[in-house]
Amino acid sequence: MEKEKLCLRCMRKIGDNDFCPYCRKENSEPQKEPFLPLKTVVGGRYLVGKLVASNSEGATYYAFDMDEKAPVTLRELFPKGILSRGEGNYCLVNIGKASEFIDAKEEFVKLWTTLTEIKGFTALTQVYGLVEDLGTVYAVSEYLGEGKTLREFLLEQETGYISWDEARVLFMPVLSALGQLHYAGIIHGGICPETLILDKNGKLRITGYSIEEVRRQKSSMECELFDGYAAVEQYGFSEGLGTSTDIYAFSAVLYRTLIGSVPMSAASRLTNDKLMIPGKFAEQLPAYVINALVNGLQILPNDRTVTAEELRDELSASPAAAGTASEAYSSMYASQSDEVEEAVVEEVALEDEIEDAPDSQKIKKSTIAVFIISVILCLGILIVALWGIKGFSTDKEDETTTEESTTEFVSEEETEGEIGASSITVPNFRGKMYDDIKNDDAYKGFLIFKTEYVDSDEEKGSVISQDITEGTIVFEERTITLRVSNGQEVPNVVGETLKSAVSDLKKAGFKKIETVAGSIADKQEDSMKVYSVVCEDSETDTWVEIPDDRHLSVSDKIIVYYYGEYVEETEETTEETTEETTEEAVDNEPVVEEVAE
Repeated sequence: MEKEKLCLRCMRKIGDNDFCPYCRKENSEPQKEPFLPLKTVVGGRYLVGKLVASNSEGATYYAFDMDEKAPVTLRELFPKGILSRGEGNYCLVNIGKASEFIDAKEEFVKLWTTLTEIKGFTALTQVYGLVEDLGTVYAVSEYLGEGKTLREFLLEQETGYISWDEARVLFMPVLSALGQLHYAGIIHGGICPETLILDKNGKLRITGYSIEEVRRQKSSMECELFDGYAAVEQYGFSEGLGTSTDIYAFSAVLYRTLIGSVPMSAASRLTNDKLMIPGKFAEQLPAYVINALVNGLQILPNDRTVTAEELRDELSASPAAAGTASEAYSSMYASQSDEVEEAVVEEVALEDEIEDAPDSQKIKKSTIAVFIISVILCLGILIVALWGIKGFSTDKEDETTTEESTTEFVSEEETEGEIGASSITVPNFRGKMYDDIKNDDAYKGFLIFKTEYVDSDEEKGSVISQDITEGTIVFEERTITLRVSNGQEVPNVVGETLKSAVSDLKKAGFKKIETVAGSIADKQEDSMKVYSVVCEDSETDTWVEIPDDRHLSVSDKIIVYYYGEYVEETEETTEETTEETTEEAVDNEPVVEEVAE
């Protein structure tokens, strides 16, 4: 590795240069204590690079997988005040802190093991596994060093924010991934523009995982909260964290992305709740988006949107739902009087309108306020009038209007990608036949099926398990792996004695076995030996050859042909037994014996 001279941030080969021409970062500056020194090797495989981030739980490094020859991210469990760095970079547990380290390690391993098992979400970084070394444990995950944080991306925008159409494409996959984390029992607790990474493909990815002790005050570890994005319960004002904790953070990040400013701290809003949507944004954003933001940013957990599915439904509403926004918007200010609320809204709207205008164009705030109020009243009258007209329309007109409205909405879904109809809920495929699933047009455009065939007692061709959990909402094309039963392999019993053959078939799991005495044996020693094995075709009720892969369902019928008892063929015995052996003649049906299970 010394010969290759890697940049210890982007992990590209840079020769003897101390300055990387690719990521433009200094390569020779040493790592500060107590973090791992540069080029430390973890688990005999991972070369440690630059420090990415740290908190009281541990540190995150860029690293290089020397086996796969690829960059990765390494998260080290190094709880502050509990571990110290000893000789050879070995971690030493501080006196009296053993039980705390054991608890932290248990939570760390549980978190990252669960993350390892979640697959198929573009917004989730891939976690490769855990490595124990140097007296602690490390989580190995996907390298995202070529991306940028959402905060950096927003600061690069000329306005500091983006439109809802742009944000929708970025955030909806994140919301789906967040719902899956919650389903798996993980509360992130640190969603913010710093922990959301825009990768090189333009996808928003969730990073910054830590155990819960780090994501709330009044815990045994020093907390890391992101002011403006942390919910009030994280400050110790209510019991524990829940799914609505992440909903608050997600809504706050979306607010920052659409409005351009960080929401007030949740702790401050308890006594002085002035969070609002400025006037110019209220005009630009769809009313249902404002409604979703208001519900997601409610201070108290019981008043807040609880699940990712609920928030997605609110963000996926059609423009027809705009009428509900004003009611939801006003609920945010229930603690204030009507006069104060109107004054605050007017003041913010006026400041937004006047801030950049030249002095010659500035007008009195009161005039603008009157104009805004007039517009609102006119809109209200118009809505009432339209509603009245609709109420007096004939049944035929109602049907026509409904049909036209539906057609227009579907067209908008197809042309502009409106979320809602463009999604499916992953069903439980277990027990269903794979051929039926792959031929179902309902999954086209959403699910790409990958199969793993395994020997199983389940019916051949049926699904045993799936790697995307039932109930997951899918908005974009994703690969789902189905483990499909290949049945059981039929052992080759030709040449064995009948008893041995039947025993081997039973051991393989087959339950329906029939034996048939075939043609007379040529030699005495061949009697009762198996000379052919076939199976029943359930569709045609005929006997067919064993498939080339020798796999059948254990419920399939198998017929075993064996040589009958040897009989000395003399003229005397032939005459005496002609009538008795009629059924054993070549041109007649064979004798069938059912073997008891």
